[in-house]
Amino acid sequence: MNIFKKYVILFLVLMVLKNTAQEKKNLVYSTSKSTSGMVNDTLPKDKKKNYNRWSLNLNGGINVGIRPFTPGYYATTANYIKNPDFNHVDFNIRKMFNTKFGLRLDFVYDHFKAENGSLPFNNKMYRVDLQGVMNMHRVMNWEEFTDTFGLQLHMGPGFSFLQGPRTTTFNHYDNIFSVLGGATILVKLSDRMALSGDYTLVGNLTHHLALDGKSSLDPSESRSGTLYSTTLGFTYYFGKKQKHADWYWEKGNNKKDNKDLIARIEALENALAEKGSLNDDIKTYINNNFGDKKENNNLNNNYTNIQMKNMINGQYVNVFFDFDETRITPGSISAINFLIKYLNANPNANVDVIGYADELGDFNYNINLSKRRAERVMEIIVRSGIDAKRLKLVVKGEDNSVPKESKLARQLVRRVAFKVSE
Repeated sequence: MNIFKKYVILFLVLMVLKNTAQEKKNLVYSTSKSTSGMVNDTLPKDKKKNYNRWSLNLNGGINVGIRPFTPGYYATTANYIKNPDFNHVDFNIRKMFNTKFGLRLDFVYDHFKAENGSLPFNNKMYRVDLQGVMNMHRVMNWEEFTDTFGLQLHMGPGFSFLQGPRTTTFNHYDNIFSVLGGATILVKLSDRMALSGDYTLVGNLTHHLALDGKSSLDPSESRSGTLYSTTLGFTYYFGKKQKHADWYWEKGNNKKDNKDLIARIEALENALAEKGSLNDDIKTYINNNFGDKKENNNLNNNYTNIQMKNMINGQYVNVFFDFDETRITPGSISAINFLIKYLNANPNANVDVIGYADELGDFNYNINLSKRRAERVMEIIVRSGIDAKRLKLVVKGEDNSVPKESKLARQLVRRVAFKVSE
């Protein structure tokens, strides 16, 4: 048992060191070639994952040992209500690779003792196992009708240590290889916490001793054994994102909405191409939706400060780029000029310069591409006379808000946007 404790402690120490090292590595992509004085955002490596992946789970409940037992000994609990015996505790740490599949590492304690009619005994078993996890509520798309209840299936190998003075292996602990599987019901309490109920069936394959520890098994006969556990517990989700993979899904991203959006964009592009510039109808729309009617109810050729700020922060003012390019498209110069006019008119205002790329290509490459695009725009703004200290570089990388297969839609996300603040 001392060896088992050492392995557990060693594993926990390694996990802490790994997480500490990972946090340091996550702060990457800071700008090395930016204009002096600019403030640079950082971007974690797992930015592509919009959800947390790690969780901790603590459970307690009842185990039922089925076999093997020495004749005259047994520990089966027949009734959970009238005769409960809380003799099981387990702890696990889980990582989801995506919203559907993951791995969990379990540490388990089981206690067996005599029930009515059995000869007296008191025995313990410890187990460590590694199981694959499948989020069935995500596989089956249950989020369409519930965001509160979930179901996980888990299965994998384990290694158990059964207390028994009749063996000298592992300091008087029988060592048993196991195969186990089960199901977990989740009830979401918050973005950080869930209630869990679990049923697990364990098949032990290499018993040397009976579960009561009072006798050895005949090697010529079956050395297999069976037990199961029923538990209740809590799952804690941790990470910097809002939701965990168990409950994350993209809402409102269906093909019909995307097709309607693209159709409207095409219609607007055609209308602008025919008129050549903003006409009175479009100016009226901008004034009604972005203007301060108390400040300016009458249209003129100049926008008010509030109109300009709302248009910039609403990302109606963008600098666009061709595919895999950092060269600004000619039609986007007016967007930079629009921003410069606002900054000159509002000397106390600062601006975030936000770089994006489309989804084509490698994720890390697109991070760098979006960063270089934002730096290019910042360089032009600074050369126009704006103090570099008023600019902040924000690297967003891939924008996956539009259909990846649409060439027209991808043009809209290869951009640099702005956000101004006083």
